[in-house]
Amino acid sequence: MAVRVDAGWAYRGFRAIVLENRLLRAVILPELGAKIWEFVHKPSDRNLLWQNPRIEPRAVPVGGGYDDNWCGGWDELFPNDAPVVHNGEALPDHGELWCQPWEWEVRSTAAEATVGLRRPGCVTPTRMEKWITLREGESVLRFRHRLENQGAAPIRFLWKLHPALAIAEHSRIDLPLGRAVIPEDWPGRLGEGITEFEWPMGRTGWGEEVDMRLLPPPTAGTMDFFYGVELSDGWCALTDARERVGFGLAFPRQVFSSVWLFASYGGWRGYHVAVLEPCTGYPFDLNEAVAAGRFGVLGPGESLEAEVAAVAYSGLESVQRISSDGAVE
Repeated sequence: MAVRVDAGWAYRGFRAIVLENRLLRAVILPELGAKIWEFVHKPSDRNLLWQNPRIEPRAVPVGGGYDDNWCGGWDELFPNDAPVVHNGEALPDHGELWCQPWEWEVRSTAAEATVGLRRPGCVTPTRMEKWITLREGESVLRFRHRLENQGAAPIRFLWKLHPALAIAEHSRIDLPLGRAVIPEDWPGRLGEGITEFEWPMGRTGWGEEVDMRLLPPPTAGTMDFFYGVELSDGWCALTDARERVGFGLAFPRQVFSSVWLFASYGGWRGYHVAVLEPCTGYPFDLNEAVAAGRFGVLGPGESLEAEVAAVAYSGLESVQRISSDGAVE
């Protein structure tokens, strides 16, 4: 089939925009933070994004708790993660964009279709725009982001891509990291007292070596949360090694300088999910990130552009690299 875009759909009462070709189908919910709700690899009929089995997509007011309303899918998080007072402003949980309606438009040709989305900040004087394009014959969504500071003072921020990914018993992640930093109070499956490890092999506090690329089943009752740093390239991937189907992101490393992993293997609220999160800095507390010098910043009137490729692939058990145009090796 040719590539098409159709904005005439609804899901649970919210507008749903469908981008589709013979290989990929993406569903975007513009009224719910421009959430990408489905990212379906059509040859395998698999939605590679996780959908919360207990929480449906729903409208949430600005300032609402993120975790208790997290229905899954792929959110845009800016300008913070944890709720924080920064420069005298109370920044809401996981930022100001994920729970607000975005303006949208669609356009298409015989060769490609694009959804344009835009949203001003409600706390910060910013504007986020993104154009999502699908081309005929490709299993790649191409994103062009533009973030603008429309205010009179610098804005410091954490900006994260936040795709929640469905994982299976034989899932693995591949990341071009040097090391991983584990936040305090989030020991994960390596146990207490482990604050970092050289990727990909971790070691527990009791001396057991763990290949952190291999994700446990939901019966493990554990979780991971770490910041992947010292990136040698800008990409990340999660593959079902048994079914040889996966999801990958390629992103500009000069913008997204770290990749966070938050994953639950039954150990957080009983969920089985992994979130690969390219981010402009770390840790999750914006004030601490600023103090450590690991954050994004835009001066008055400045803008930042970034191109990202999200790809559904098959035929691989692991990933060595994803190029900026979405080619997977």
